[in-house]
Amino acid sequence: MLISIFFISGFIRYYQSLYQYAFSDHSHPTYPIGARALLMIMSLGTAFILHFMGYMVHNDALMFHNIGLFLLVFPLLDAAINKLELLIRLAGAVSVWFMHHNMHFDRPQFVISLVLLAFGVILMRKYPRQIRDNIWASLALFAYIAVIFWALLPPYAEHPQDAIWITVQAVTMFLGMAWAASLLWIRQYTEDANNARMKQLANYDQLTNAKTYSLYQHDVTHMFNEARENNQPLTLVSLDIDHFKQINDHYGHLAGNAILISVASKLGDVLSKYGRNHQIYRTGGEEFNVVFYGQTPADIRPIIVECWDTIRKNKFTYQDFDVTITISLGVTAMRTTDHSIDDTYKRADDNLYLSKHAGRDTITIEGETMHNDAQHELVATYTFFTQAIMHVTDLDHTNRHRSELLLRMYDHEHDRWVLPELFDISVETQIDLMRKALANSPTRRLAINLTNAQFIDQSVALALTQFCNSEDGPDELTVEITDVPDMVTTRNITAIYRAGGIRIDIDDVGSDNSFELVQHLLPYVDGVKFAMQNLRHNNDEAMLQERIRFWADVAQEHGLTFILEGVENAAEVTFAHDTLGIDLFQGYYFDKPQLPSL
Repeated sequence: MLISIFFISGFIRYYQSLYQYAFSDHSHPTYPIGARALLMIMSLGTAFILHFMGYMVHNDALMFHNIGLFLLVFPLLDAAINKLELLIRLAGAVSVWFMHHNMHFDRPQFVISLVLLAFGVILMRKYPRQIRDNIWASLALFAYIAVIFWALLPPYAEHPQDAIWITVQAVTMFLGMAWAASLLWIRQYTEDANNARMKQLANYDQLTNAKTYSLYQHDVTHMFNEARENNQPLTLVSLDIDHFKQINDHYGHLAGNAILISVASKLGDVLSKYGRNHQIYRTGGEEFNVVFYGQTPADIRPIIVECWDTIRKNKFTYQDFDVTITISLGVTAMRTTDHSIDDTYKRADDNLYLSKHAGRDTITIEGETMHNDAQHELVATYTFFTQAIMHVTDLDHTNRHRSELLLRMYDHEHDRWVLPELFDISVETQIDLMRKALANSPTRRLAINLTNAQFIDQSVALALTQFCNSEDGPDELTVEITDVPDMVTTRNITAIYRAGGIRIDIDDVGSDNSFELVQHLLPYVDGVKFAMQNLRHNNDEAMLQERIRFWADVAQEHGLTFILEGVENAAEVTFAHDTLGIDLFQGYYFDKPQLPSL
């Protein structure tokens, strides 16, 4: 009995750990299948080996047969097995039943034992958790199985009293194994449940049951690194609930909490239809992130459209209120230029911002926003308007020297293009927009404006130089900066641009950028631009001409190109060209910023 209890204890510990692994949620579908197959092989294989050993020995036959029987009966309580697994396990138990009744199938005890076994199996399948997780229910069931097996066997002893004594020994041994197995299983189950509860508390948001931000940081960094190492795509979706503060203010925070729970549940229902590789995380008050490993934005577009459409078509009920909810989404894919998941996340967040500013209740994928009225049509949210910088030999002979690209954002509410509130779009979006502008531009010489943060970012500089030197890049690219950085930063960053063949101009000299501010930076740039429109209101014509003359002389002294911006009439062009020798102009006299024909 001690040997059987020790054997069963070791078996149960290993069986339970394998059981937990087999029926846990794994991202790789083949791992649980292999573990489930191993469970059956381990129990059935070990049981049959023990039974055959029982036939080969004499003194210890009872122990071998009893342990083998237990190994066949105990796995029938596995609640998560499917019908095929149940049939295979039942076939193993019934075959041993037949083996022990061999040549005595005509005895009524054989039929009675099979009927009683069927009844026991029905109980086990109907109440598996109640039996396995309660020691008294387990002992009662296993006592029942031991009695119907041992008491109804064909004669196996010369004297009836010996058979009764052997049956008592067998049932007692079987109960000892059941007692040890149940204690171990319940103890381990309780420990696993506590660990799972602690993990749930640590990793899952208690309100929505979505994964927490801390787990998001861990998981998404791991997935980013794995995707990059395995050359796999990775798509990140940022979404949040529109006008959530108004919902809290109007209906109260309890209603807000109820809506958060419902939204997370609906999103989870949609995602679960498409497999187990889609992880949803609550990363802010009303903000969620979904990670799609191994899929591109094109792959997941039907999924996120269904998520978006499901939320907007559902009525969310709280007490007597029916609340209509919409969500905005931003979608981006991991790119080879991303150094960390933060780069990918920033683009997803930028795209979410575009959805918000496009009127909410919409999806933006890589800078292109879905119309609400045409739910599956994506249109540009950002674009570059172009304005010519003209080379003038005289008033009758002008040609387009380069095109300045001016960022605009589409205002869906008023159906118009406007200056964006956010100019810090990703460099990838800028390059995509430049490609579109080049396809419809009369010149392949371009100038773009960068914010200070963009200009001093080495990753931006490297991406622009790589694009500039690519086959589909411009013939010449000039970067215009308004907010000039400090001397050390300028010297370091301009080295990257100039090594890549990109020109650098300082914009708005004489107004936003005084001579004192920029004089030490002039050796590191290629040109300056004087904006007349910034000074017209506070300077008369003579003063304005004097300022232009000063900056034209500065540019000539330092060997820089000089562009006069904001010209509005022929007289200004004549003065600047004939008197000061200026030949690069920009302004309404030539053209206004306009959307290229797309």
